[in-house]
Amino acid sequence: MNIFVYGTLMTGLQRQRALSRSHFLGNGSIAGELYDLGRFPALIKGSSKVFGELYDISELTLSHLDQIESYDSENPEGSLYIRREVEFYLNPDAEPVTAESYFYNKSVEGRGSLIIGGDYRIYLDEQGFSNWL
Repeated sequence: MNIFVYGTLMTGLQRQRALSRSHFLGNGSIAGELYDLGRFPALIKGSSKVFGELYDISELTLSHLDQIESYDSENPEGSLYIRREVEFYLNPDAEPVTAESYFYNKSVEGRGSLIIGGDYRIYLDEQGFSNWL
């Protein structure tokens, strides 16, 4: 299955090791909005672009990612993140690729600030956090 990651699971960031046995498919974007919640970003539905990485992952890796993202398929309403299907674009002219990604399951109102441009790595660099490994 394909998974789109946009935050701490990306190459060069704190949780990249969780995808070390997965096959990297490319960089690209999905529709949404990205918020800074302090230690991690939050993806919510929206019409802006959010940039990240696409991986082909195993069921074992998916289970591990669900734990990292506090997603419980038996109790989605009580989960911190919900896994949803997205359309991933390697470039603006390409056909979309179906993937899944983790959407924040709480309100971001009053909790975080919008990451203008939708790229968490660029945002971290701009904030002075260039090496978050």
